[in-house]
Amino acid sequence: MLPIKKIISPTDFSELSDLGLKAAIELTEHFAAELLVVHVVAPLSAAATSAAPAAHYLPEVMETIRNNAETSLQEMMEKKVPKTLRSKSILLEGSPSDEIAEYAKEVGADLIVIATHGQSGWRRFMFGSVTEKVMRIAKLPVLIIGSSEKQ
Repeated sequence: MLPIKKIISPTDFSELSDLGLKAAIELTEHFAAELLVVHVVAPLSAAATSAAPAAHYLPEVMETIRNNAETSLQEMMEKKVPKTLRSKSILLEGSPSDEIAEYAKEVGADLIVIATHGQSGWRRFMFGSVTEKVMRIAKLPVLIIGSSEKQ
């Protein structure tokens, strides 16, 4: 596992993912590593795209979503990531857990630092857990940052 040279910090722009980013920044500074901040734009659901009128606007909607995500990523990098770090932001598209794990493998990352919402019960059953899936499929260590608040 050591030395750690590349750290991936996935974000969904939530306050909780900011905690994950903060931990990733601390580790990046400690190990003099490179920080790769990743956001994944998930495709629209089949239900949203199956209606004929909606399908016509799908490319425009997806382009707007990508543009907004890119803007949010750049703003986050400027406001929250120290300029002294070697870092970059990456926007991917697809299934968040699959894309995060695949990108980590592709770039030879040493660690993924990811936050979890700590959902359980029916919420986890209905929505799944990106963090849990990343932990299961990634072929590298995953540090999970949880909320100190009860969900």
